[in-house]
Amino acid sequence: MDKIKLFLVDDHKIFVEGVANLLSDQSDLTIMGWAYDGSSAIQFLRENSVDIVLTDIQMPGMTGIELTQKIKEEFPDIRIIGLSMLDKKEIVQELISSGAEGYLLKDIEKSELLTAIRKVASGEYYYSSSIAGILMKNITEKDLLTKREKEIIKLIAEENTNSMIAEKLFISEHTVESHRKNIFRKTNAKSIVGLIKYAYENNLV
Repeated sequence: MDKIKLFLVDDHKIFVEGVANLLSDQSDLTIMGWAYDGSSAIQFLRENSVDIVLTDIQMPGMTGIELTQKIKEEFPDIRIIGLSMLDKKEIVQELISSGAEGYLLKDIEKSELLTAIRKVASGEYYYSSSIAGILMKNITEKDLLTKREKEIIKLIAEENTNSMIAEKLFISEHTVESHRKNIFRKTNAKSIVGLIKYAYENNLV
């Protein structure tokens, strides 16, 4: 079984190195590296294969939310877990709506961090218990779709092929296909007809 490739982003060097050391003894994980700002993270991801990014939210320059949006646009296969001290409803909702698959508070135990990483790597979502409470009250299935995914749903409903969507959005067909897979997973649609039905029911088209 392939190891889960992790990348860490946080402007606090001691915290990043601490998390890296904390996870270094796990046989199924590989720490690919870390960055102290969003721009450096994007540059690294363009040159290296990564499965999961663990990112702080409040960082100078590019925030964790902005970083999540950029990653999901350019690398839709990469899964993202927010790791923060912030538990404000608006911030949690914005990160999840940007495409993150998980949100953890920095006071969690090592065991919960490992559980979150493994669940997200397997295609699930994971949130700290207090965060899950916020989400249950305020996040709907539709909110889990990113802005780019909503754009693609609209184009699919207009009968555009992958190549046509790629041309219109200036992205590769591979990226379009990755977005489509994520869209079907999030909406539980089994076919194009089911997806279009979902889109109309949720006012996405």
